[in-house]
Amino acid sequence: MTSKNTLIIGTRGSALALAQADMVRAALALRYPELEVRREIIHTTGDRRTDVPLADVARVSGVVDKGIFIKELESALQEGRIDVAVHSLKDVPSELAPGFTLAAVLPRASVEDVLITKEPDWNGTGTLATGSVRRRLMARTYWGAGLRFEDLRGNVPTRLAKLVEHPGWDAVILAKAGLERLGLYAAETVVEGRKLYMRPLPVEAFIPAVGQGIVGMECRSSDRETADILEGINDPASRACALAERTFLVLLGASCSTPVGVHACLEGNELVLRASYYAPGREEPFSTVVRGNGKDPAALGRLAFERLGAE
Repeated sequence: MTSKNTLIIGTRGSALALAQADMVRAALALRYPELEVRREIIHTTGDRRTDVPLADVARVSGVVDKGIFIKELESALQEGRIDVAVHSLKDVPSELAPGFTLAAVLPRASVEDVLITKEPDWNGTGTLATGSVRRRLMARTYWGAGLRFEDLRGNVPTRLAKLVEHPGWDAVILAKAGLERLGLYAAETVVEGRKLYMRPLPVEAFIPAVGQGIVGMECRSSDRETADILEGINDPASRACALAERTFLVLLGASCSTPVGVHACLEGNELVLRASYYAPGREEPFSTVVRGNGKDPAALGRLAFERLGAE
């Protein structure tokens, strides 16, 4: 048991971020019933700059470390205002700044992207709204070059509302994990009086962002006591998958906005990693699938990078 009596966790203020912070708080309460856990809401650059496309936020905001959704949380950690920063792992840069460590992750939720449409039989013609370069390129590969795109920013309920409000928009793509955590995932739903239809997209075609579906917990590298507490709620299987995916991203030299999909999953004792990367000026992605020992996930990430580098 820890000698620490109180733990302060920092989170962004969106409904999804708060839900994920509550997941961490519930896991801590179950593991450490006597530990007091407090929550502090911190607004990040990525939350404030919804006036520009997601891929341009870092440039226009002068955030050169690629952490547009974590910079202010790390500042709060460094200043000692919080002990733990809770993140959607897909928002966390492949390499953390010096002085910080990814101490633990929760069990992974669904990894699929979900297509949300106004018509039940939408066939990929018309306009798709998404702020993700990865999703745009994979959608063009999947449905063809005739698809048009609009930029989409905002929290999950806002994105659903924007689909309804824009008569020229036919569909949006969101992560299934976020929809489920907010209780919004359903084959059919009604938003602002309009019926919408949801269906998961095949992971083989829409390979998720690195860490998609995983809630990560970051703390100061020097704070061993907090790290030990978080280790008590860490999910080893999800951590292995995250390490394999993030190792690939580091070697690729990619940022959070790079059009790359990486998904690792355990099949028995074997770890399987699928990766797809769009090089500048190339319409078709470089793709690979590798398998290896689940005991060395970083090696699998390196193998995937070597395979793609050889193509």
